[in-house]
Amino acid sequence: MKTIGNRYVVVDLEATSTGSKAKIIQVGIVVIEDGEIVDHYTTDVNPHEPLDAHIKELTGLTDQRLAQAPDFSQVARKIFDLVEDGIFVAHNVQFDANLLAENLFFEGYELRNPRVDTVELAQVFFPELEKYSLPILCREVGIPLKHAHTALSDAQATAELLLFLREKMTQLPKGLLERLLEMADALLYESYLVIEETYRNQSILSSPDLVQVQGLYFKKTAASLEPRKLSQDFSKNISLLNLEVREEQESFAKEVGLLLKDEPVSLIQAPTGIGKTYGYLLPALSQSKERQIVLSVPTKILQNQIMEEEGKRLKEVFHTDIHSLKGPQNYLKLDAFYHSLQENDENRLFRRFKMQVLVWLTETETGDLDEIGQLYRYQHFLADLRHDGNLSSQSLFVTEDFWKRSQERAETCKLLVTNHAYLVTRLEDNPEFVSDRLLII
Repeated sequence: MKTIGNRYVVVDLEATSTGSKAKIIQVGIVVIEDGEIVDHYTTDVNPHEPLDAHIKELTGLTDQRLAQAPDFSQVARKIFDLVEDGIFVAHNVQFDANLLAENLFFEGYELRNPRVDTVELAQVFFPELEKYSLPILCREVGIPLKHAHTALSDAQATAELLLFLREKMTQLPKGLLERLLEMADALLYESYLVIEETYRNQSILSSPDLVQVQGLYFKKTAASLEPRKLSQDFSKNISLLNLEVREEQESFAKEVGLLLKDEPVSLIQAPTGIGKTYGYLLPALSQSKERQIVLSVPTKILQNQIMEEEGKRLKEVFHTDIHSLKGPQNYLKLDAFYHSLQENDENRLFRRFKMQVLVWLTETETGDLDEIGQLYRYQHFLADLRHDGNLSSQSLFVTEDFWKRSQERAETCKLLVTNHAYLVTRLEDNPEFVSDRLLII
C-alpha cells in the first residue's frame, strides 16, 4: 500500500553572501509527494552585482553567466507556485527560507509555509556524528553529491537525505516515535512534522532487534562469534586484515613474539609510524592461549581510536572478543536518564539531546557516552546523567545497566582495552586486577 504523506518542497539557494545583504544567484527546488520525488526546478538569477572571488570558486558561477540570467521578478511567480502549498525543507532552513521569503515579499508574494530543518533531524537520528554538513551526511548514508554548492544538486541531495531520515524513522517502534514526538517541540520550526507523519503511518509496534524496558528501547546483545585462530606467522595475519606487510613492523612483531615466550616482564622501544599496535596485538593474540590480554593506553582518545580502527578490524576478521573499559562516569546511568524524561525541562537543547539519546539507545552496545557526537555541547546536562559506579537492587534497569554490563564483559573478553588513569584507579581498588593476565602498556 502506498503511504500517503506530506508534500515537501526542498529548496537550496546560492547567494552572493550569507549576510543581511545577500542576493539570490541560483535557486534549486525538488518536490516530494507521498514519499517520492515528483518534480524539480532550477534557475540562475541575475544579482546585478559582481560576485566575490570565493563565491565564484564555491559555486562555479561567473558574472558573465549571471548577466544572461533572469531577474528574480521574472521567476518569482514560478517559484511561489512550486513552494506555496508545501512544507519548506532545507539544510539550515533559516537562511534559505528567510532569504526566499524576503525576495518573494518584494514581488507581492507572502511565504507562510511550515519549515523543516534537515540539520535538526539529522542531529536526532544520527546521534553519533560530530558534524552535520550536507557533504558529510551524504557521505555517511551513501547519497551522491556530485556538484556541491550547485543549488539543484544540493536540493536533490537534501531531498534524498530527508527520504533517508524518514526511512530510518520507519524502522523504529511506534512507541519510540510517540515518545520522540512528545519532545519534538524542541526542534527548530516545524521539523516535528516529519516525525508526526512517520508516526501516523507507522505499523511497527516492536522490533526483533530491540528490547523495551520502561518505555526505553535497547539494542539486543548480539551473540559472540566463535573466534578464529590466528596464525603464528605475523605476515599471514596482516594479509588477512587486508594490510601490507611492512619490514619494520614485522621485525618488531617478531621481537614481541620472542619476548612473550621467554620474558615475564619486557620493555621494548620502537619508532613511531611502523604500525606498533598490530605489531604487539597480533603476536599477543596468537600466543596468549587462554590468558586475557589487558591493553592500557595513555588517553581515552587513543583508547577510542584503537577500538574504532584496530579493534573493529580484529572483530571483523578474527572475531576477537574485544571490550573497552573506562571509569563509570563515562557511561549513561539509565535510572537518571529515565527520571529526566519525566521532567518538563524548558531548555530546548536538553530536550533535543534527550531525543538523541533515545535514538542512540537503539544503536549502542556499550552505553559509552563518548559515542555521542558533539558531546561537549551537553556537558552541563550530563553531570546528572553520568554513572556513579553504584547500582541499586531497586533499579528499573538492573539487567540493562551499562556500567554493570561493562564490568561483566571485562571479566570474560579476550582483549580488554583501557586507559592508564582508569587502570591505576582499578589497581588501587583491586591490586590483583592484572594477576594472570597479559598486561601491555
